[in-house]
Amino acid sequence: MKTVKTIMDDETYAYLVKERKKAGVPSVSALFLLKCDVLTDAKEAGEIVRKALRIAKGKPVGYEFRLRDLFTSESWNAFSKGARLRAGKMFHEEIAAAVDGLRVSRKSSSNHQYYLVAS
Repeated sequence: MKTVKTIMDDETYAYLVKERKKAGVPSVSALFLLKCDVLTDAKEAGEIVRKALRIAKGKPVGYEFRLRDLFTSESWNAFSKGARLRAGKMFHEEIAAAVDGLRVSRKSSSNHQYYLVAS
């Protein structure tokens, strides 16, 4: 994977953050990809998973959560349904590998998967 770095002033960044929220993508870099017509559900889902892992790792040991609990309702609902579904599968696969200090916990009666911060 390649990394692209962009330097900008605070005003420009604030504008781009507002635009990415309107577009319903998880990051400014995802907004760039979307504007270039290269962002697919799979790439958007990858962005969701990367952000979710970062957030989950910051939670205290014993914290139980669903993937959607790591985001505000507004930002979660802004993601496309396809990206949310794909992100759920990708996140589960990542957690099942048990390398991030996170564990699969249980499923709710509505079939939502819960995870646990283990260490």
